[in-house]
Amino acid sequence: MKLEQAIQQILKQRGEPMTVAEVTDAINAQQLCTRHDGSDVCDFQVHGRSFNRKDLFERKGEMVKLKKDE
Repeated sequence: MKLEQAIQQILKQRGEPMTVAEVTDAINAQQLCTRHDGSDVCDFQVHGRSFNRKDLFERKGEMVKLKKDE
């Protein structure tokens, strides 16, 4: 699963905004996505992907939520 798909899945499960750290922890706990070397994803990756994919996510500080049309 791609990282943006994992972020979306976690946010849909929770149904409310989450911090980057909470999203990262949930992705790793559910083993939804790993890095190319097989290690857990890190906060920096979730931060970057959620910040750069403005078509999918809204950011306010460390908080991440799905766009309204999702």
